[in-house]
Amino acid sequence: MSDVPFPAPDFSGSGPVEYSPTPHAPVGALALLLARHEARLLAVSGVTSVGIGHGAPGAEALVIGVVDASVAALLPREIEAVPVVVTVTGPVDALPQP
Repeated sequence: MSDVPFPAPDFSGSGPVEYSPTPHAPVGALALLLARHEARLLAVSGVTSVGIGHGAPGAEALVIGVVDASVAALLPREIEAVPVVVTVTGPVDALPQP
């Protein structure tokens, strides 16, 4: 062990940091596919989210969040030859804006 104490970190001047990412839409064939089908998928009762993710290793897929497994039976296994991955998220409640 060393007898030399480590200096305490200096947090003076630290505080909240504003995070303002620049909004941008994903570009590509899968993003266009999602844009074409997003409203129809979200209209299915029990669907909580839709997005782009991964299916089989190395393959992109449409990822659909659902309240429970019974909703999965209402969804296609693929859309325009792109695999659909269904994830049971349970109910999702958005927080109110401050």
